[in-house]
Amino acid sequence: MMRAAGLLAIAGRHGPLLLCAGVLLGLALPGLAMAARPLMDAAVFCFTLGAFLKVEPEAFRAEAGLRQGWRNLLILGWTSLGVPLAAWAGIWVTQPGPALAEGLLLCTLAPPVGSAAALAAMLGLSAPVALLASVAATAVAPLSMPLLANWLAGYALHIDAGAMGLRLLLLVGGGALASWGLRRAAPRLVAGNPLAMTGIAVVALVVFAIGAMRGMPAYFASEPTAVLLNLGIAFAVNAGFQLLGLLLFLPFGRRTALTVGLVSGNRNIGLAWAAVGTGMPAMVEVYFAMSVFPIYLLPVVMKRLLTPALPPAARPEEPRPSIAGLRRQAMAEAVAARRQVFQARAGLPASPARPHPAE
Repeated sequence: MMRAAGLLAIAGRHGPLLLCAGVLLGLALPGLAMAARPLMDAAVFCFTLGAFLKVEPEAFRAEAGLRQGWRNLLILGWTSLGVPLAAWAGIWVTQPGPALAEGLLLCTLAPPVGSAAALAAMLGLSAPVALLASVAATAVAPLSMPLLANWLAGYALHIDAGAMGLRLLLLVGGGALASWGLRRAAPRLVAGNPLAMTGIAVVALVVFAIGAMRGMPAYFASEPTAVLLNLGIAFAVNAGFQLLGLLLFLPFGRRTALTVGLVSGNRNIGLAWAAVGTGMPAMVEVYFAMSVFPIYLLPVVMKRLLTPALPPAARPEEPRPSIAGLRRQAMAEAVAARRQVFQARAGLPASPARPHPAE
């Protein structure tokens, strides 16, 4: 159990780099991407579980309480309504091609990515705020997505709200219930291994990233110019909405504003993909595919930029000594103390103490 926790802690410590590796593995090994594709729903469940395990219930209740009610309503309104309205305004001003416009709007209609809390934890941002924003926006998505798509652009999204709501309940609600069960069954394991809890989400995200790359090499080979253009636009849109969310919510504090920016730019592309179905134009599908890349690649850049800017208490966590490691260190110190007492009584020269760092 401790060895598994140690491996998960390593994954949690190097989360952004592993996300990049997952994308590159999926591109380089199409067979692996094909094999991982059926595991994507399980991966969603696991990184949702990791997100709930990462967020302490007391911290989540504090962020979701009445004292933060107006702020939370503003965050939900911005992530569910403001982001697609801003995207629609940008489309109206720039007048891109119809396929690009459709792909861009449908991606921003989706709620924040389900792994937002795990990403926030990796970057030293507020995981409770990210979890609250993603869960609340996802809960209203079965109703908000088709209504806004039709109102803003006349797109007909044939969403079975009941079926989608049940699926989201099983994935998100099941992850929350499983995290509650783990906290009850093994409270010390969960509380004493915060990096391992992040690692659960990271491993699941890597599996999801590999599966999401299925078919990507074919896109690059068939339309390289269009693919690169869509890729550049996807990065610009993601980063642009992160900056916009940051600026709008700065009055609530830098860390909260950065977290809102994170959930503004990183959207649940898989949910948008499922909502449109198989009848979408080819270039809309290309934009959807390219929008996956910044979600997995930008965190590496963001971690380097954010770590110096955040206060020490909010920076990405360093590994804490485990209980077993502290116990071994205490025993080693006691043995060394007894040895020194014996040597002093025997008149022997004291031997230098050997360091024994806690694991």
